[in-house]
This record gives sequence, C-alpha cells and structure tokens, in this order.
Amino acid sequence: MFKQLWHPEMIQHHIMQHNGKEPLNSYYYATHYPDVYAAAERIFGSWGEAIESCGLDYSLIKKYKSWTKQAVLDEIRRLAKEGEPLFSQNAQKQHKPLYMAAIKRFGNWGKAIQGAGVDYKNVRLRRSMTKADIKKEILELFRRGEVLSYTNMRENYMYLQAAAMKKLGDGSWARARRECGILTNYRLRPDRRQA
Repeated sequence: MFKQLWHPEMIQHHIMQHNGKEPLNSYYYATHYPDVYAAAERIFGSWGEAIESCGLDYSLIKKYKSWTKQAVLDEIRRLAKEGEPLFSQNAQKQHKPLYMAAIKRFGNWGKAIQGAGVDYKNVRLRRSMTKADIKKEILELFRRGEVLSYTNMRENYMYLQAAAMKKLGDGSWARARRECGILTNYRLRPDRRQA
C-alpha cells in the first residue's frame, strides 16, 4: 500500500467537494479523513488556514467558538437582558460552550456572572434551599414518576442532587433519598425495584 502524496490543490478540491455535504470542522475531518487533515496541517500550517485558502470563513465552520473574557461577559449580559435563567445547571445544559469558556476564563461560573454585573445570589438555586425545600422537590419528582437514579438526577437535576447529598445524605444520594422516605432501589432493573 502506498502513501498518498498531497498537494495544496488536492486538499482544496477535497474540502470543496465535501462543502455543504459533511461538516468541515477540524474534529470531524481529523476523525473521518485523518490523512487529508494531517496533510492540510502540514501544508497550510493549520486546518483553519486550509479552509480559508478555499475562500471559506473558518469562524463559521469551526465547532467551537473562540471566547475572550469580554465575549463571555457580553453573552452573559445578553442572556440576562433576555431573561434567560443563569443558574449553573441551565448554563451547562443550554449554553455549554459559554459555560466552559466562563470556567476557563474566570475560574468558575459565579465569578463570570459577577464579572458581567449580575448578582449571583439572585441566580443560584442551591443557596436558598432548606432541607424541607429539598425534600419537597424530591418527593414531587417521585410522585410524578421521575426515575431518581443517581445517573438521571446527575443529568437532569444536578442542583437538587448536589443539595440533597450535601444537606440530607452526608455525601450519598441513596441516603438522601432514604431521608425523604423513598426506599426504591434504583440500582435494580425497573421490573425488580420495590418501593
């Protein structure tokens, strides 16, 4: 088997053939066309430069936006102005790139929120939750038939799970559930669970 010798025009042709048919971001190309990606990096200096050489705007193609501190603050202010919930769980689910950029640029979400001029005490969910509040929310989820497994709670109700583990369960989600009177064993298959 011989190794393909790539030339700039060949790489550009390959990119343009796939433009509009497949993603052109670096991750996609590195995993689906590693030989083209490696040749482009070697010949053009970066994948972005290879894309730009085709007359395409790589900032519109790349998977992840480059976030400056100012861009993070501006986006948080925009979301606040639109009334978007800014608590950590919502940011992680609905605005993950922004959330990750805030962590990278400011150390944590709260500092980014404060840096944008928003009072973080007004957006945090966990701070004001009493033990009674936590129990009430967990029991409401249980009554609605929500699966209260560790995994589901971590994925969909992280703030509530964290507060419950801290204030009710001494670090254990199973213990927190038992404190609420829920004895269902969520580690068993659904047909074997008992309440």
